[in-house]
Amino acid sequence: MKVSELARQAGVSSSLISQIERGTSKPSVGSLFALAQVLGVPVDSFFDDGGGPTAAQADAVPAGHQSDAKRAADSGILEMIRDVQSGRYRHWNHGITTEREVVRYQSRAGIDIRGGVRWERLTSTPLDGLEFLELIYAPGAESDSQAYRHPGVELVLVTQGMMTIFLGFEQHDLRPGDSISFASSTPHRYVNLTDGETRAVTVILRDSLSTLPIREDPGTEPADARG
Repeated sequence: MKVSELARQAGVSSSLISQIERGTSKPSVGSLFALAQVLGVPVDSFFDDGGGPTAAQADAVPAGHQSDAKRAADSGILEMIRDVQSGRYRHWNHGITTEREVVRYQSRAGIDIRGGVRWERLTSTPLDGLEFLELIYAPGAESDSQAYRHPGVELVLVTQGMMTIFLGFEQHDLRPGDSISFASSTPHRYVNLTDGETRAVTVILRDSLSTLPIREDPGTEPADARG
């Protein structure tokens, strides 16, 4: 595919793609999703496997991680996991094997994104059907200047700082232990409005999962996705 055609389908300029290839510019989160969708690859396939934290960073647990761990464990992320176990996402075909594999903090693959954002993959390789990531937002960082959308469902758990997520016409301020799930087809953007670093763990379920409804009331059964 020519650069001009890739740019046309992704809705970005050819010069931006050339700058990204040369390393003189960074994509926004919105343009990163657009490029991945056109190329038919997972977003985390663009990650730099050699771009993990430095040795000095790896020697210490990131600030706030220990204090926030219990709050995170007590949050709604457990409900998300139960939904998966109960078969709500029974159509998964993500290619995870039964092997157990540890990904060390210092060996994570990652990518620096325009606007003061860094994503780090929490699996050793890209998976079919989902991304499992830690989002790291510098003070004042934003995912994009405009709301963007893409196929899938997003599950987010804030572990440090405060993440503001604009979802349609709504604003959600999430603090450590708070979580949210939503259809990625809804226009959204992430912003760190604080003067400190914000971190969140997210799972992005891709492709056909974007048609699955988000259940508002845990006591009711979701409507048939085909209806």
